This record gives sequence, structure tokens and C-alpha cells, in this order.
Amino acid sequence: MKQFQPVQVTRWFMHPAFVFLILVSSSSCAPREESPQPPPTPASVTTDLSSPKIIPFFTTESDPDQLAVLQSLIVEYQNLNPGIEVDIVIASPASRGTRLLTSLASGADLGIFEIEPALMSQWADAGYLLPLDDVVANIGVNDFVDGSLFRQNGTTYAVPYATSVYGLWVRKDLFEEAGLPLPNTYDEVLNAAKTLTNNQIYGIALPAGQNIATVNYFSTFLWQNGGDYFTCNGDVAFGEPQALEAVRRWQALTQYAPPGFTTWGFPEQIDAFINGRVAMAMYAGRLGIQLEELHPELANKVAVIFPPWGEQKVTLGVWSRFAIASGTKNQLEAKAFLQWLVSGDRLLRYDNVLPGHMIPPLNSVRKETLINPSAYTQKHADWIQSFYDWSAFTNHPAMNMGSVSKGQFKRSNIAPPWAWEVFGTPGIVDSMLQNVANGNDPEQAWQEAVSKMERTVQAWKSMHPQWESAGCK
Repeated sequence: MKQFQPVQVTRWFMHPAFVFLILVSSSSCAPREESPQPPPTPASVTTDLSSPKIIPFFTTESDPDQLAVLQSLIVEYQNLNPGIEVDIVIASPASRGTRLLTSLASGADLGIFEIEPALMSQWADAGYLLPLDDVVANIGVNDFVDGSLFRQNGTTYAVPYATSVYGLWVRKDLFEEAGLPLPNTYDEVLNAAKTLTNNQIYGIALPAGQNIATVNYFSTFLWQNGGDYFTCNGDVAFGEPQALEAVRRWQALTQYAPPGFTTWGFPEQIDAFINGRVAMAMYAGRLGIQLEELHPELANKVAVIFPPWGEQKVTLGVWSRFAIASGTKNQLEAKAFLQWLVSGDRLLRYDNVLPGHMIPPLNSVRKETLINPSAYTQKHADWIQSFYDWSAFTNHPAMNMGSVSKGQFKRSNIAPPWAWEVFGTPGIVDSMLQNVANGNDPEQAWQEAVSKMERTVQAWKSMHPQWESAGCK
């Protein structure tokens, strides 16, 4: 009997492009006026006639349990399909966009990869992504949760495997000791952050590094206070007074963040909460899972609430999606594996690794995750249910343009095509916030960001004179 090929896990220190990636990632930390443009289209790749057929698989889901389940699923698929080999490549979420750009520029075969939201629209237009309508049809288009698929000009270019919904984690024991109620308003959050900041602990973790975490968290302040970055028609809306109010509210809270937060991204602020350095932190369900694993003695002292930054009920929701590079060697094989992975009990098994953090995009699978018999699910069913309930109020800066109009939230499914130039790392918004966090005048920093944003959007439109927004519906 023919032996199946063992799963291959490529570590970055063994990858041929590793040295190049290190140089690019290091240089990307330096401030710059403009974010990088997507590189030219690479040369087309011919179909691979060799055996085994290799499918590169680029992921940022590096949790050990997630990797273990993914590897077992890959072995299972290879048992069913001898001659197929899936090669896992791991990167961090913070560097994903830069590494995708670097890999594309170097001619690497991206295969199946987690697409950076800020690159989706431009890469679809540039022809870098393989259409996936047949994959969606085979799974069942009506089974996908509304807004979960990434479509452009009527074509599907990325399919989801999970969404993560963000809430505000709070140390309810510290609130009780200080005689404070759990906050329902921004003023209550600000007062609690001030009251709970002392020599041993800080009020809140707010990342202010030049990265997507800073952009994502601030965006919830912007939307909840009735502002947005752009209108549905593609005009800059960030110059409205609601945006300045959001900047001021964000800046006021940073007074009670730990030292060094001006360089933080996702990991640092999670660690600060889990290790008891802060009383509040915003994140999705993974924080609760890590808290239970690393400091279970704190788990019963914690609650997760809807972030109360303003009047509008809207929070951050991050769809994790897979795309397939149009130049990959084994297109049919890549599509077949992707379809198998993101459907049925395979999707259930993968998403159940992180209950409450990885919420499935298929209605049929969502029902099963809520009855997960794991000890964590049983103990923290209230946390998990909150994230499911809040998924109806989610938005994303690089995927949902013009969702807040006239102070009201109604999620659009229009991606700003200039997202990378505005939200790339470092970009206009995170650079502005880092300047504010470092003590610069909020209004001046905001006005400079508005001007940069207007110039950037105008420059993009001048290079794409045929572009027209589909508009909000």
C-alpha cells in the first residue's frame, strides 16, 4: 500500500526567504511617510506535474493546540488523498501584511494563505487572488453567515474560517474592592481607570505601537462616537468632529496605561492583563482561554463586557479568511483541500480549539460549537455566549467602509480599496495615535492625519479614474 506523505511544517528560520523577510520586517519598523504599494504581478506559475503535489499553507494561527489539530487534519486529508503534501508556514499577525507582500515580490508560491484585510481589495483587483465561487457553491452559499465572504465585483476571493469579536475584559474583583460598578459608559471607564491605577496596577491596556492592533482598538472609539474613516462613496469622513472626540477620549485613557505601551501590539496588552498588571483590556475570546490556562486563579475574578466608548453599539470583529494565490502551482488541489478544511466537522474541530475566539462562519457549524462539552466551554459559557451575541454589532476598518453615517451604525460590506495605504504598518492612523500617546497635541496630530488621508485617497483615485463605489445599501 502506498504510504501517505507526512505533514511538513516549515519554520521561518528554515525557510529560504527567511533572511530577506527579516530585513524587510526590520526596515518596516522605521517611520515613513507612505505605506508600501503592492508589488508588480509575479510571473505566472505553471502547473506542477511532479508528485507529491505540494500545497503551501500560510497561517498566523500558531497556538500549539491549533497547530496540533491542523496537523492532524492535514494527515487525515493526506490519508484520503495520497500524493498531496501540505507545507505549513507560520508567521505572526503583526507581520502578516509585510510578509505576504515580501513573498509575492520574491516570487514565492503563497498557495493557501490567510489574507491581510488591508490587502484584500487591491490584490483582488490586481489579479493576485484565485476566484473561489466554486468552493463556496460546493459548501453551500446560504450556509455562510452574512458578511463573512469577501466578494468584489460579484466574485468571491476569500472564504472565512472564523470570526473574532472584541469585548472589554475587566477585573471585577478590583472594581468591587474599590466600590466601583462595572462600567456602562465611557465616563465610568475613565473614572475606573484613574481610580484603579496605583503603584501595583494600571487602569487599562491600550496598545499604541505602529501596528494594526492600535488601529483596530481605536476604531471602536471612532465608530461608537458616531464617526468613520470614509463614507460609502469613498470620501474621507475622518475630518468630522466626531473623529476628534474619539481621539481625545482615547488619549485620556492612555494616561492610565502601563509604561511602554507606545510600542505595544496585541501580545503585550494581553500579557499585561493575564499577569495582573492592568484592570481592563480589550480583546477577543483568546484572552479568556489563555487566562484559564495560565492563571486560573484569576478567571473567576474576571468578566467581559461590551466596550462602552460612546453611544453607538458597535465593536471590532475580525474575519479570518483564506485566499489562494492565482499563481500557485496546484490550483485544483489547493481548492479541494481548502473546501474540505473549512466545512463540516473539520471546521468544527478546528474552531473548537479556541471556543469563543474562533466563531465559525457556517450556520450549520455554529450550532455545534455552543454545545462543546469541553471544561472551558462549560465553565465560561457566559463569556462565549456574549461574543456570539455581539457578533451582530461588529465592524472592521479595512473591510467595512462607511458603516457609520449620520451618527448611526449599519454595517456595510464595502472594502476601501486604499486600505493598505491608510491602515498598513506603519500607517496614517497608528502613526497619529503613537504621536498623541507620546504627548503631542491631539488636535494637531488629528488634523495632520486627516490631511494625509485626504492626499492618500486622492492619489489613489487619480491612479484609478474608473473606480466607483457600489455605495451603501
